Amino acid sequence: MVSNSYLQDYTNKIKQAQYAINELSVPIVRMTEETGILPLVGDLDTKRAQVLMENALAKGSDYHLKLLIIDLSAVPIIDTMVADQIFKVISALKLIGISVVLSGIRPEIAQTMVNLGIEINNIKTFSSLHQAVLYTNY
Repeated sequence: MVSNSYLQDYTNKIKQAQYAINELSVPIVRMTEETGILPLVGDLDTKRAQVLMENALAKGSDYHLKLLIIDLSAVPIIDTMVADQIFKVISALKLIGISVVLSGIRPEIAQTMVNLGIEINNIKTFSSLHQAVLYTNY
C-alpha cells in the first residue's frame, strides 16, 4: 500500500516537472497585444520540436496573436530536421492566422540553410531580434 502511494506521488511529481520543463523550454512572451516572441535556446530534438508546435499553436491562439517572432539567436545548429520542424510550426501558425518573422539568422546558419537547399520564401527574416522588433513596430 505505502509503496503504491509513494509510486503514484512520485509519478505525479515527475509529470508536473516535465510539464514545467516543457513550458519553460518553449516560452512565448507577449510583446504587445498582438505580437509575441518565441526565443529558442539550445538544441531542438524531436520531442522539443513537438512541444514547440503545441505551445506555439496553443499560446498563439490563447493570446490572440497576429504576429510571432521566432528568435533563433541561441540555437547553435540548424540542420534539415530542425529547419523542417521550424517550417512546420510556421505553416501551422499561418493556418490559424498568425504571421511569423524569423530573427537571429547568423551568417553560419544562413550558409548552412542555403547549402542544405532550405528555402524560406515569404518569411521575413532578420539577423537580430532587435531588427525584428523594430520591423514589427512599423
